[in-house]
Amino acid sequence: MNDFEIINESNEGNLFLRKISKTDSRFVFNSLNQEGMVNYLSLGPLKTLEYSKRLIRSYLKLWDDFIQFNYIIEIRNANQIRIGSISLWNVNWRHRRAEIGIWIIPSYWNKGFGKISIELIKNIGFNHLKLNRLEAHMAVENKRSISLFKQCGFEVEGTLKKYLNFEGHYYDALILSCLRANLYLKKIE
Repeated sequence: MNDFEIINESNEGNLFLRKISKTDSRFVFNSLNQEGMVNYLSLGPLKTLEYSKRLIRSYLKLWDDFIQFNYIIEIRNANQIRIGSISLWNVNWRHRRAEIGIWIIPSYWNKGFGKISIELIKNIGFNHLKLNRLEAHMAVENKRSISLFKQCGFEVEGTLKKYLNFEGHYYDALILSCLRANLYLKKIE
């Protein structure tokens, strides 16, 4: 398992992914309590700032255990503006796969930041962590995210029936994946 490299920060231009830190707890708390932010997230609204702090502490422990890698998405110009989070989670080293989760605050939607963030996390997953497969599970109704992942080279593999539970209602989920081999095939074409 020593053939991988943990990346604390990556960027394309002025968009950066950096390892989440304890100082991000207020940002995460405030962001996930904005209206509409958690409609399709496995993580619901955070009830208290203290809960947000505990959540980030658990993320950092999972990072140290090589199970989950949470990043803050930020724009760096004259100052640093945090706009969201992206993670590789449920990492399975034996099978060399992980899931991707992403959220961006609505005022930064439709500006290309999601696409850049997914491309950066794919680079981390495939080229640094040496994973073979990245996948995302999302509610069939989450058309915006499905479109984003498809633009980033993910393909729909199937539907998971009644897979997600949001506020007591079950929803079907699409499973989308991107394989390391597909990246190299596209470069050759």
